[in-house]
Amino acid sequence: MQKFVQRCKRGVVGLACMTAVGLSYAAETVTLGAEDDWAPYSSKVGSEAQGFAVDIVREAFKAAGVDVKFSPVPYARCMAVTKSGELAGCFDAARNSTLENDYLWHAKPLFNARINIYAPADSKESGLTPKSLEGKVVGVTNGYEYGDEFDTNTKIKRDVANQDEQGFRKLLANRVPYMLAYEKVANAVFTKNKEFAGKFKAVGITADPGLYIAFSKKHPDGAKFVEKFNQGFETIVKNGKYKAIEVQWK
Repeated sequence: MQKFVQRCKRGVVGLACMTAVGLSYAAETVTLGAEDDWAPYSSKVGSEAQGFAVDIVREAFKAAGVDVKFSPVPYARCMAVTKSGELAGCFDAARNSTLENDYLWHAKPLFNARINIYAPADSKESGLTPKSLEGKVVGVTNGYEYGDEFDTNTKIKRDVANQDEQGFRKLLANRVPYMLAYEKVANAVFTKNKEFAGKFKAVGITADPGLYIAFSKKHPDGAKFVEKFNQGFETIVKNGKYKAIEVQWK
């Protein structure tokens, strides 16, 4: 087959040659894990992954000649199977010192996202930081990163839920005094759950990190797809596609 394709490239003409050359340049395919409960960035709708980050990842790889298949799974599992090499990558990961050496990273973040500290709406507190939370119980979601200052602080007591919604239900029931969540994700949770309306307020910030695809060091094509993504991401930023997607999701 390869010799036949080479003959076609040297000028042999015909339908068979065009088909062979076309197949030889067919787009590569990569399968990535996508967070299944993180709207508006990435969530499972029906059987498909949808969201702002999903669209950015798809278009960036498309610009580099790579088709993407998304496997929507819970974030903690997504990162674990990527680390083991079962998946080529997982998003959206807030790159920090606890993850840095376990994965491969592309050059520029997909986007930045502010992480708020939430308390009941009648709280009088404001301007809290991770340092302010030392000795306190704080609701978090399994596997999520909240910035180095929080993630590496062992003096903070964590109450772990499987989903942001579960954490906010604990906050509503006064089972925890604080809940951490990415601002746009929290807003989506509040919109989905009408009983949350007006019940919480942001009383501080832990970080405003960049979010990335964490690529696998153990997957045989992990490093290759990092470079493909870098190439495609640069393209969609320059040609305006990134901005167009961003506008669609505002």
